[in-house]
Amino acid sequence: MNATEDEVEAASAVVQAALDHPILRRAAASGARGKLRRETPILHKLENGLLVEGVIDLAFLEEDSTGAVWTVVDFKTDHEFGSLSERYVAQVKMYSEAIAAATRVQARGVLLVV
Repeated sequence: MNATEDEVEAASAVVQAALDHPILRRAAASGARGKLRRETPILHKLENGLLVEGVIDLAFLEEDSTGAVWTVVDFKTDHEFGSLSERYVAQVKMYSEAIAAATRVQARGVLLVV
């Protein structure tokens, strides 16, 4: 391991902050009920007929006031997030559409930048 003590401490702090995030706490609760998927490959046909494939980082199912809903989480660590944010938003939107189409359950996307 070539990381300095400061780098190890900084990485540990980032991981702990991510795990303490409300979205991941909700995901953990869904996981305890067997309603969580990690690193899930998808293949989705867009309205224009193109096929898009990807891997969803995290998706979990929970109930809200409107019924069942999937939350699709895409993690980003990109230092250039600002310049690529539109691309990332489109990506998580497509992932959410794919989950909704496959399960016939409403889905929403979340970008979690760490």
